[in-house]
Amino acid sequence: MVGYSWTAGCPVGRSQLRYVRVNFWGFDGRRSRGALVVNASIAPQTAAAFTRLYGLQFRIRQMKPMDSRWGRNPKGPGADDYAAMRADNTSAFNCRYVGGQESSKAYSKHAYGTAIDVNDFENPYVAAGGTVYPDSYFLRRRGPAPGVFSSSGSAAVRAFTTQGLRWGGLWSEPDYQHFDR
Repeated sequence: MVGYSWTAGCPVGRSQLRYVRVNFWGFDGRRSRGALVVNASIAPQTAAAFTRLYGLQFRIRQMKPMDSRWGRNPKGPGADDYAAMRADNTSAFNCRYVGGQESSKAYSKHAYGTAIDVNDFENPYVAAGGTVYPDSYFLRRRGPAPGVFSSSGSAAVRAFTTQGLRWGGLWSEPDYQHFDR
């Protein structure tokens, strides 16, 4: 992660972060193991939420920390979040600016390790002006399906909200993949 998702000048030090390993069900129906890096303040809640998703057999494509495998972000500090989205990677900490607003140089909650993105394809982000990340195709195919956060009342969304995290799917510019504190 050093030199990619974490660099000197990040708003949190490495000692404030935790490596959380969890089991998840892949889209292939097999049990897998993945890892996220989060702020120590949400590490237990993160593990509990993903344990609940596992019990629900919620599908996740992949879960790998933001590090050198994604390359450097071409729009500011951090690892390349756009590359991770194109790979449908579930991730958390990445010392980067707010996506789509990099020119403002405002750090994202991901830069503090207090935000998690799950299944970018199944749960896209709709930015100001209507740009959809990773692609508008994914917004058109949302619905009750494996790996989709379908509504605020769904058991999958509640896995996070009962742990004190809020869901970005309720925002005026919905970020269906995003949970933060």
